[in-house]
Amino acid sequence: MKKGLDREPQDDRPLRILVWDAPVRLFHWALVALLVVSYFTGRAGGDWMKFHFWSGYAILTLLLFRICWGVVGSTTARFVDFVKGPAAVFAHLADLLGSGRPREAGHNPAGGAMVVILIFSVLLQVVAGLFAADTDLGLVSGPLAHLIADKWVDRATALHHFWVDVLLVLVGLHVLAVSVYLLWKRQNLIGAMFTGRKPIDDVVEPGKAAPKLAFAPAKLALSILIACAAVVYFIIRVGS
Repeated sequence: MKKGLDREPQDDRPLRILVWDAPVRLFHWALVALLVVSYFTGRAGGDWMKFHFWSGYAILTLLLFRICWGVVGSTTARFVDFVKGPAAVFAHLADLLGSGRPREAGHNPAGGAMVVILIFSVLLQVVAGLFAADTDLGLVSGPLAHLIADKWVDRATALHHFWVDVLLVLVGLHVLAVSVYLLWKRQNLIGAMFTGRKPIDDVVEPGKAAPKLAFAPAKLALSILIACAAVVYFIIRVGS
């Protein structure tokens, strides 16, 4: 190098950075699979309804786990990390429409809002199913249906049927948003949810240091999952 010329700064950052822990990734893809099972078994009815119930119980277990993990889990899993409020959501959407490149370690403000909406929308669907009863699908009823008055069972059943369409719209919006990031911003959010890693330039601007993220132990996640499964089992036993 010629004397008097500045040496180019060395970028010693990793090419990819771990942003999603295993519990979050397993929750995500397990929920996707169980929602598919629940949808098609619910439409099939008959003997398939036993699988519909079991997938519903599994979904409830996962949702309870994710809510707990959103409080005590890893940095990017916590609600305080990605629930930012309407102002941050609209600011992010404005940036997204521009030529810039959104950079977040975990969920961006808009994605975080969608995560919360999806979690509690699916939770509403599952809770409605616990109290619903449907003669059109073979005289089946949720485990808690006999604990409430018939008029409330009818309302829970109607909600359970109607809310499926709402969830389909929300899932469609979620898939559309991920596709926009992939095709427009060239950010593969789907791949990151499989591997847990994002390219460093998708997280921070070039030249800046990678963020320091804390990851909660897997033993804690397993303990919470077991506790949530026990809660769901207790709910089922109450109705038996």
